[in-house]
Amino acid sequence: MAKVIGFSGSAVRSGTVEKALEHVLKSTGHEWELIQLNSLDMKQCIGCTRCAGTYRCILKDDINGILDKVVEADAIVVGSPARVGGMTGLTKAFLERLFPLYHRDMLTQGKIAATVAGGMFHNNSVENELSQFYSGFGMVEAGSMTVGGNASCYKCGYGETCDHSAFIALYGEGAKITDDVFYSFEKDKEAKGRAELLGKQIADALNSK
Repeated sequence: MAKVIGFSGSAVRSGTVEKALEHVLKSTGHEWELIQLNSLDMKQCIGCTRCAGTYRCILKDDINGILDKVVEADAIVVGSPARVGGMTGLTKAFLERLFPLYHRDMLTQGKIAATVAGGMFHNNSVENELSQFYSGFGMVEAGSMTVGGNASCYKCGYGETCDHSAFIALYGEGAKITDDVFYSFEKDKEAKGRAELLGKQIADALNSK
């Protein structure tokens, strides 16, 4: 049985992206693991390139253990909501820390990859960014999916009155933030179907290797 690892780049634990990722992973029918990037001790890449000769990072944090997991995995699935027009800074920092695997033999070459891109806006940008990363690291992209999300304005306390509110932009002046405006992956049958389809696409890509 193949091993599939999912990485959630959302700052929200048990949020939409994480739930969609878990649904995708379960739908592969293979052994899987889901890692929340915000639970890791993960510093920023310092660009020293000392990893070129060892495939290891010199920084003292959790990343070398994660590098081992990526090398051992047959497929990876990266999930990120859109923030400021693209993937989260947490996701970007993680991808940069995978650079030790890029050198010489490119230890990610041929691995299956897929994306879960979340958010109300710009989730297609997240798909594009991750697709470029997979291509650059020699991975084979099995597919991607988008999933909805909730603007920060819904819960900041000023969403009904702020001049820059995404809530007002969507629902108009005078609208009230009620429970029914919040997106829920569990209630989105179409998104669940897309997650199951993506899981099957990953499984098919693994089975055809």
